[in-house]
Amino acid sequence: MAKGPAGTIARWLLTAATLAVVFTTLHTYENSADRARHDERLYFPSGEFLVESSLGFREVMADWLWFRFIQYYGAYKNGENDLRYLDSLIDSVVRLDPKFTKAYYLASFIYWSDFGRFDDAYDILKRGILYNPDNAGLRFQIGFMHYVLDHDYTRAAHWFEMAGRCSDATDRETRFAAFARHKAGDDSVSLALWRDLLESTNSDQMRQLAEKMIDKLNRRVKFRAQFGDQFIGPIPEL
Repeated sequence: MAKGPAGTIARWLLTAATLAVVFTTLHTYENSADRARHDERLYFPSGEFLVESSLGFREVMADWLWFRFIQYYGAYKNGENDLRYLDSLIDSVVRLDPKFTKAYYLASFIYWSDFGRFDDAYDILKRGILYNPDNAGLRFQIGFMHYVLDHDYTRAAHWFEMAGRCSDATDRETRFAAFARHKAGDDSVSLALWRDLLESTNSDQMRQLAEKMIDKLNRRVKFRAQFGDQFIGPIPEL
């Protein structure tokens, strides 16, 4: 293909043509009078094809495809389609731009909230981590799902703690890790996390919360040390 302005225009035209195929396919599906007679997935370009045909405009194509996906999801929420292209669209977006973290977040949310596909929700977030290894939010999202959906507080704490070690982490990750350890009964680990937060935070609100939790956990640890297995029943909230 020619270089210079003519080559750039040619690449843009080919990219636009590829996008046109994608959007025409979606439009045909959404307006089909007899969906059972049409399997438009056969004509929908794969993520691999889109990557090969993007010609240096992968991020541009990913952004545009994402914009249309948001519209497509909105139509689903209004009962206008069955979101059968969810997997193909998400795969295409993240193949085009593996750093596009919003795609992983929304896909995981749709998988578990709309379809109850919890394994797929975890898998898409882990795929995002592979391409964004220092992103705290993706790890936090996995921890949050374990906390809220599975009630697996130990595993949730593990993911919160990994999120807290990322360069873009905030007080949030350490705070949730400490709460999760507390819920899991790991008082000594929770205490250490709250102490770390107390020393590292710049927020007066977080400092006050950390001091409150440290005092509470210190009393619980002393209670355990004093009574041990002699105490029958759950440890009271001191």
